[in-house]
Amino acid sequence: MTIPHPLTSLQRELLGDVAELYAAPDLRAKALDSTLRFGVIADPQYADVAPDIANNLYYRHALTKLPQAIEALNQQPLDFVVTLGDLVDRDWSSYAAILPQYDRLVHPHAVVLGNHDAQTIAQHLNHRAALPKSYYAFCLAGWRFIVCDGNDVSLYCNALNGDDYYQAETLLAQLQLQRQPQAQPWNGAVGQQQLLWIEQQLIEAQRLGEKVGVFGHYPLAPHTTHILMNANVLVELLTSYNIQFCLSGHDHRGNTAYIGQTGFYTMKGMLDGAADVPFAVVELDDIGVRIHGFGGEISRGVI
Repeated sequence: MTIPHPLTSLQRELLGDVAELYAAPDLRAKALDSTLRFGVIADPQYADVAPDIANNLYYRHALTKLPQAIEALNQQPLDFVVTLGDLVDRDWSSYAAILPQYDRLVHPHAVVLGNHDAQTIAQHLNHRAALPKSYYAFCLAGWRFIVCDGNDVSLYCNALNGDDYYQAETLLAQLQLQRQPQAQPWNGAVGQQQLLWIEQQLIEAQRLGEKVGVFGHYPLAPHTTHILMNANVLVELLTSYNIQFCLSGHDHRGNTAYIGQTGFYTMKGMLDGAADVPFAVVELDDIGVRIHGFGGEISRGVI
């Protein structure tokens, strides 16, 4: 298990219970020859605000939707559950409402931090500490799972993050000049240090004969307004090592793309709709990757 940027004591103190979102999952041992199964939740995005009915966004409903998904996932024999970001939409107090819902989860929990998480956390830190990095990797049953941090280089960084904010501004301006759809202030990018770390993980997995799956908040493909600002760089890297899949959230409509041997799957956002509770169970074995969708999420077969 690799966490290249553990929280500092000051970050941990300021974050309080939210610090648990930066911890890698506490995995249980598993036989190498059995199917690996994990649950997926994307974008609960809780806030104590009225719904945006015009855009089909129901912020308070996370407190009723998320327990439904967790109850269903608790009934499944899973190795872990991953939330692909945006546990909250805004307001630091939102975490005090949403985190207790996850206390009901009986499986190990891996978390990807989304752009709304990053913005909320950055506002709370208020330049008292740098916005923490949240990329790490963990291994289980012949698989290596890489969790990417798309807020690594973003407009949510503060002065204590070095030149990350300036890099984000520069990249955004370049993409705007090129009229790229992902040139949006609410998107982020993966920085050079993280890219080098990801390649090290891929090299190590290749050396050990491990299969690789990637989790991120920002989609990498297809090319839309919601992809990571430097998605092309990461796609080129990941596909050059023939990783098995990449799962993301952020674009609540969901999506699918295949590049080479790699499936890029964007999961539907739980925030959307008054009653829909989309989530998924993913099965991994020697045959391939199978995504079983629930509550409106799309199922995908073996690739």
